[in-house]
Amino acid sequence: MLISKVVDELLSSSTIRENLLLVKLNGLLQTNDKIALREITLQLQLENTVGDKVFGSFAETLQFLLQALKSGNQNSKPILFILDEFDLFAQHKNQTLLYNLFDIAQSAQAPICVIGVTCRLDVIELLEKRVKSRFSHRQLHLFNKLTLKQYREMCRQYLSLSNDFPCPDFVQKWNQNINDLLHEVSVKDILERQFSLSNDVRGLISLLTYPVCQISSSHPQVTAADFVTSFKFLSNDTKSSMLHGISTLELCLIIAMKHLTDIYEGEPFNFEMVYSGK
Repeated sequence: MLISKVVDELLSSSTIRENLLLVKLNGLLQTNDKIALREITLQLQLENTVGDKVFGSFAETLQFLLQALKSGNQNSKPILFILDEFDLFAQHKNQTLLYNLFDIAQSAQAPICVIGVTCRLDVIELLEKRVKSRFSHRQLHLFNKLTLKQYREMCRQYLSLSNDFPCPDFVQKWNQNINDLLHEVSVKDILERQFSLSNDVRGLISLLTYPVCQISSSHPQVTAADFVTSFKFLSNDTKSSMLHGISTLELCLIIAMKHLTDIYEGEPFNFEMVYSGK
């Protein structure tokens, strides 16, 4: 949100808007370097410069893009790259895209700036050594300073309907139900427990998603039971859930493998060793 707000303020100036090229990528959408390069080419409108040429490989696409970027000089339009879910780009094979973007930015071959946005504090450790050598190591950590009272108020705002909703009577009834709901002991307890785990806004949105999705003609209002169920889903132990429904034989094999892991301190073993218990 901070990045988006700053960029919007920048682009509100006609001078900057006319002299800045903006490229937005998301690690959830651009799942590999090939897709990311294609998206960069489209956003920079570089596809118009190649006519009917068809790129046969990732290497050709990368070479074309690098040549296009490096052909610029200090008088060229600056390019701002915003990589959302930056940690997912670090999982791309060989981190080729990151290396080349950082390399161009560091060498000042063209006026480009690369901003990575991520929730992971250890994201630098995901970068390869050669990528780290091109990285400026400038980091800005943003931590949420919400209090529990503000957290509850945010929950109320997310669930409440605005006054411009078409049906005023329904708005009044709905908002009154939300206010009463947030004063229930079980709901206050759920919000406090969620807040103690993480006061991140996305965590709150995840908590509210299930109750809202349960609304239907037969279930017209959000209830405290919806909050309890949603919190159970979010706090569920995924490893324990994987064991539900397995057979007795499968459970015995897992127990045997756990014993072998302790005995051999993580060394590999085969099914014969599991079967014999040695």
